[in-house]
Amino acid sequence: MDKVRVLFVPGVDADNTNAQSLNVREIALRLDPGLLQSTLWYEREPDPRLLNRDGIRLLQLPARGKTLRIARELLAGYDVVAYIDYSLASYFFLHLPRAVRGRTKTVFHAEAPQAQLTNPSRGLQFLYKGVFPGCDVYTAITEFVARDLYNSVRKQAAYVLPVGVDTSLFTGPAQRKRSSVPTVLFAGTLIERKGPQYLIEAAAIFRDANFRLVGAGREGYQTVLQEKITQMGLNNVTLEGPKTQSQILEIMRASDIFILPSRLEGIPKVTLEAAATGLPCIVFRDYETPSVVDGITGFQVATHDEMLQRLRQLISDSSLREQIGHAARQHVLQFDWNLVSRLWQNAYLEIAAARPA
Repeated sequence: MDKVRVLFVPGVDADNTNAQSLNVREIALRLDPGLLQSTLWYEREPDPRLLNRDGIRLLQLPARGKTLRIARELLAGYDVVAYIDYSLASYFFLHLPRAVRGRTKTVFHAEAPQAQLTNPSRGLQFLYKGVFPGCDVYTAITEFVARDLYNSVRKQAAYVLPVGVDTSLFTGPAQRKRSSVPTVLFAGTLIERKGPQYLIEAAAIFRDANFRLVGAGREGYQTVLQEKITQMGLNNVTLEGPKTQSQILEIMRASDIFILPSRLEGIPKVTLEAAATGLPCIVFRDYETPSVVDGITGFQVATHDEMLQRLRQLISDSSLREQIGHAARQHVLQFDWNLVSRLWQNAYLEIAAARPA
C-alpha cells in the first residue's frame, strides 16, 4: 500500500513558538512512517528533532517567492493538506478546478470558536471568505468548538481532534515547595483578549502573592500593562517577555497556580502544560475546555469575581493546591501526545481514503 502523503502548512522552525507550529511538530514526530509521509516547511533552521527522521520530509522556503513556492507544492499530488491557512497560496489552490487539484483533500482544523476572528482586516476578510468555505474537511479541537462551528457557519466537524502535551517533558518538580508567598502564573500572548490585565488587578488585591506574566506583547499592549503596574505601585508583578518552551517549563515548576483569564479559546495548550507540571488552573468556563475539570484539577469560573474568589482559595491553602495539582497531573495523562496523535493519524488515513466531495 502506498503511503499517505500529508503536507502540513505551518512552518516548523526551531524558534517558532506559534501553537500550530508546535502541534504540527508533535504530530509529525509520532505518525507511523510506514503509513504516512509528512512534508513540513521551514525558513531558517528546522526543529532539530525533525532532522533525518523516517517519514518526514523537510522543505526550506526561499527568501523570496514564498507564496509561489507553496502554491507549487500544493499541486504536487498530496493526499492531505493539513492546517490549511488564510494565505494567498491556499486561496489560489482552492479556486482551482477539482480536476486540477486531483485527489488532494484540504483540512481546516478549527482550534477556537469562530468569534475569535474579531475585527479582521479587509485582506484577511477576503482570504477568509475565499479559503474557509472551500475546504474539504473540517475538524474541531473540542466538542464545544465543533458545536460552534456548526451553529456559526453550518460546517460539520468530521472529527474532534484535541491537542496534547508531552508528559515526559512537562513534569512537576520532585517536591513543590510550600511557599508562604505563592506564585501565580500567566503564560500567553499579551493582548487584551487573553486577559492579562486581570492579573494586575488581582495583584493589587493579593499583595501576599507574586504574579508572573510570561509572553510576547502584541501591538504595544505590554507597554499598557507596564504603565498600569507602575501607576498602581505594584512590586509583586513582573512582565517577563517571551520564553522558549524549556524556559516556560522551568517557570511552571517554580510556580504554584496557573490562571488564564481569556474567554475565547479551544483547549489552551498552556493549560495542558501547566496541569502536567502539577499546577491547579483557573480558566473561564465559556469555552468548556476539557483540560480543566472544575473543582477537581482546577476551577472553571463564570465571572471575574468568582475568579478572584477561587484565586484567594488557592493562594491561602497550600494543601489544596497540592491536592488539585496532583489530580491535574493524573487527568492530563490522557492528553499525552503519544495517545492523541493516534486520533490524528486515524483521521488522516480516513480522509485520504475518502472520495473527494
